[in-house]
Amino acid sequence: MEWLKRMNMAIEFIDENLNEKIDYEKAAEIACCSLSRFQNMFLFISDIPVSEYVRRRRMALSAEEFIGSDIKVIDLAMKYGYESPEAFTRSFKAFHGISPTDSRRFKKFIEYPKISIQIQITGGHFNMESPNKMKVYKDILVKVEKISYPESFKVVGLPYRDGFANIGDYHENYKDKISNKYKPYMEIGMGFSYDESGNYIFGCRVNSLDGCIEGMIAVDTGFKNFAVVTFRSESFVKLVGGEAGPGEGMQTANEYINNVWLPEHMGDIDLYKPGETEHRVFKMNGSIEGGCHPIEVYIDTGDTNPEMCYYIPLKG
Repeated sequence: MEWLKRMNMAIEFIDENLNEKIDYEKAAEIACCSLSRFQNMFLFISDIPVSEYVRRRRMALSAEEFIGSDIKVIDLAMKYGYESPEAFTRSFKAFHGISPTDSRRFKKFIEYPKISIQIQITGGHFNMESPNKMKVYKDILVKVEKISYPESFKVVGLPYRDGFANIGDYHENYKDKISNKYKPYMEIGMGFSYDESGNYIFGCRVNSLDGCIEGMIAVDTGFKNFAVVTFRSESFVKLVGGEAGPGEGMQTANEYINNVWLPEHMGDIDLYKPGETEHRVFKMNGSIEGGCHPIEVYIDTGDTNPEMCYYIPLKG
């Protein structure tokens, strides 16, 4: 189909000239149509005006360049046609949800691939969180979302031992076995009451409690719906901590949940209160005042950008 080929050639021309003032007349000429028809066709196909597509591509490319080099904001602003670094920073934050400085620091930005028109449109979509889901709180990145599972949240792991030695025991003796058995692997820490002496378990989320590995404990929390608060930091140790105790990121995360998020959303979230659930295995007097202790989910992505999520049980 010749018109598809021509439209893709026009989009290629636009992408090759993102560092300059775009000649839309030239793009329309490449597409073998008038400017107004080209603009209307682009809007119909991509559901956004061509000028907005150009803005988004420039924002994505500028973030990628800023993170991968030592270029200054003022130079980047000039390169992408902004009148001042302040105007560029405002546009950058509106698109990515964080400032250029934080984007470089956390190596996070929203990708916006080049559109390619085929039988269907590929590219030109957000591969990361929408900006309104992501913010910077002190030294960490944070987002909040609601997650629902078709079946109740289940965990297998090791019971509490003094000094949380079960965490080391789990990694040394069980992690390889269990991570091969359960996909996707989600490392879990949570407070609960399975007998008089124990109130913590460390392991991973599972879809079924059948075939639990000998030496481990299986727990069905009974919960399906969660408010999930996700935190990212520069290193796993800084986020989670180590033998000396919780990391700075975990402490900041607790502060954010209790002092910022919970007060702001108490009126529109339906948390369990102590004594309101039949699922007695779950500890109901944790760090969130008046509600459940969250389930901690650890996502170690390597040396950079690790995540920790707090799964806060919701009613319904």
